[in-house]
Amino acid sequence: MRGTKTVTQRPTAGRGLFYTRDSGGRHETTPGEYVRWAQREADNYGVTFAGTPDQIATMIRERQSHQGDLFLDYGVTGNKLSRLGLDAMIQTALTDSGVSHIFIPRRDRFARPDDPIDAVKLENGLRGAGLTLVFMDRVVPPTQRGLRRDVGELIVAMLDYNSAGEFRRELAQKILHAQITLARAGYSVGGRPPFGFRRWLVRVDGTQVRPLGDGEYVRMSYHHVVWLPGPEEELALIRRILVMLGSMPASRVAATLTTEGVPPPDAGRSRTDRGVQHTTSGVWHQTTITNIARNPLLRAMMIYGRRSMGDQLRFTPEGPRVLAEPDYRSEGHPKVVINSESTRIVSAARFEPIVDPLRHDQLLCELERRSGSQRAKPRSRTPEKNPLGSRLFDMGCGWPMYRQPYQESFRYLCGLYQQSHGAQCHHNHVDGMLATRFVLGCIRQRLLTPGFRGKLEKRLRELAEQDRQQDGLDLSIATKRAALAELSRKRERVSENLALAENADQHRAIAKIYDQVAQEEKELELQLRKAE
Repeated sequence: MRGTKTVTQRPTAGRGLFYTRDSGGRHETTPGEYVRWAQREADNYGVTFAGTPDQIATMIRERQSHQGDLFLDYGVTGNKLSRLGLDAMIQTALTDSGVSHIFIPRRDRFARPDDPIDAVKLENGLRGAGLTLVFMDRVVPPTQRGLRRDVGELIVAMLDYNSAGEFRRELAQKILHAQITLARAGYSVGGRPPFGFRRWLVRVDGTQVRPLGDGEYVRMSYHHVVWLPGPEEELALIRRILVMLGSMPASRVAATLTTEGVPPPDAGRSRTDRGVQHTTSGVWHQTTITNIARNPLLRAMMIYGRRSMGDQLRFTPEGPRVLAEPDYRSEGHPKVVINSESTRIVSAARFEPIVDPLRHDQLLCELERRSGSQRAKPRSRTPEKNPLGSRLFDMGCGWPMYRQPYQESFRYLCGLYQQSHGAQCHHNHVDGMLATRFVLGCIRQRLLTPGFRGKLEKRLRELAEQDRQQDGLDLSIATKRAALAELSRKRERVSENLALAENADQHRAIAKIYDQVAQEEKELELQLRKAE
């Protein structure tokens, strides 16, 4: 399980581990109460457990997944069966022979699987290693070798995990129905408002109550959230951007604002890209400028459902829909899709237009003309079209250089040069084919060095020998497994004959054969365990 070696020799009351998961990442106090429950259970079972509520609160603040006896996945959905906290807990539980108990508040905190069998297999792997799983509503003891699992217990586990998985679909359905209802009325359906606008709490009759801060959520009967125009200085900057776009490209507008030191919309905020948290730069980008200009809120229009995402159900004006084949990538994972304009909901905002609709239409037509055929086209993910992707760096500033189509070929542009529009780096680009030939020439020169060539040949022979030995080991394991299966069948036949013995001598003879077969089977099991 998880590619680790299981440990079955465990004390009756040894060390206890705690695991929980929170998919929304909004219940900061609940994990602490779960830890208090685990402390009480550990005392009842006489298990050593060192986790504390303060410790898990620190883990939440610092985004840690493992600390001592505590394991946590915060802001991670339950259908992902490989998570940092869960993987670390399983690794520790299977490799530390002193662990005897695992405390998990509920089965839905352990997993909300798309297929309940997957979660049952995870449970079985832990129980088969001699671990006791303690939930708030039940205790699941270790499985004993050679005994079949109770069918009723298996059915209960399947029902629990099936219910946990169905909860995600039911929740998605409820959320989508609520979002569609809010969208048709022109209310916010979640997320941050775009630059120049703020979230306001309003009554159903339209009376404005108060503005809401970032990350502030309010649930009040007969109240909703709307997006309204923000500070006048931001609106003035938006109008200036629209005027500038009428006579210059978006890249030049971005360069001008960066040079003037005007803070961009997300200046000072923190973002997390591929698990790495960082502070956004103070540089304006071309896409930021065009997104501001294309914002339908400038014309007091709310447009919903531009994109569809999620792995349970998808948004449509008529209601939630199940995922179809175009919603999946080639490897089977759900992807974000752009919906056509006919499948979006358009509602009137609760304020007057900020710009002249006619002039805004003219600007949008000009932006469409400038973008040509490249708008909304993602970067190529074909390795053959980007041979030096993530491997080419500007020697002046150290930034990576990115592939860009150019005429009939391609070239690599400095990332810092692009983002700062030449203000922070003076290097522009290098021809793609020329850079590729240069790199291949360097590799060829290195490989043809007499001393290195001998080392390379030796290393390749070592790798080939390892593969050959691995193939032989796999064949040996397969042979032992087949022999073990045959011995098991032979032992069962001898056991049947033992019951049919007609006298004591015949019984002793058959029993002697049975003992010999059982001993051979035990020795072969030991050999197979060592080989694996």
